[in-house]
Amino acid sequence: FQHYLLKNLQTNSKTLNQRYDALVDYCRDNLSVQAQVHSAVLKLVRARNIEQLLELLTVDMLSVFDLDVVRIGMESDVPFDASYGEENYSGIVFIDSGTVDALFGEHKNVLLVGDLEEEQPLGFEQIFVNCEQQIQSCALLRLDSEMVDKHIILALGVRHKDRFHAGQGMELLHFLSQVVALQLDKYLDDLAL
Repeated sequence: FQHYLLKNLQTNSKTLNQRYDALVDYCRDNLSVQAQVHSAVLKLVRARNIEQLLELLTVDMLSVFDLDVVRIGMESDVPFDASYGEENYSGIVFIDSGTVDALFGEHKNVLLVGDLEEEQPLGFEQIFVNCEQQIQSCALLRLDSEMVDKHIILALGVRHKDRFHAGQGMELLHFLSQVVALQLDKYLDDLAL
């Protein structure tokens, strides 16, 4: 009987240690994401004009979040050719009108996809044109801009599966999208003067 209890205690102890280790890893990952978002927000707030803001979004965000592609997708009724060279896939793309509402619905602002081979969101080919074969996981963020009458998204893409997934918290990414939208509105308002 003692042998059975001791063995059961050892098994439960290993399970508890595994759960503890998983919780510690989760907390470390969460702190890492928080630090990345804080760094990105500070960079965005320091932008002095629309050109710096767009450069921060499409160039600097790659290193801050360890991404492969950052795209700003804007809905348009007119088709545009948005070809990018292999040296830099990040930049602005134009997507079909209605894509953003179809992607997010009315109440959602962040969409995370862990494996694009299993699930491709609507408009994926347009958002990641010329690099859709390389992107394996993505985060799509709705930008609620008051200055732009078209819907806009910020798309973050990586070559590795499960970098983004539906089980992740979306609050920090939603906060990032709000900061980007506010900064975009600020500089677009300045250009209107």
